[in-house]
Amino acid sequence: MDCCNEGACTKLDEDILDIPLDDPDANAAAAKIQASFRGHMTRKKIKGGEIDRKSKDTACTSSTRTGDLRNGD
Repeated sequence: MDCCNEGACTKLDEDILDIPLDDPDANAAAAKIQASFRGHMTRKKIKGGEIDRKSKDTACTSSTRTGDLRNGD
């Protein structure tokens, strides 16, 4: 259902419809926006993982296991 067919288009809807999809500048801008968002989501996911890793590390240091894993003990 397209809003413009009903005659209820707003100025914003018309502006969005006027964006040329084959414009190289528009494609470059869209790629930058998408890359920024993906980076944001990745950093958010990594930051959340660091919190989980830190809580696991404290549990590991309180373990009763002894030995040096680098030497194969």
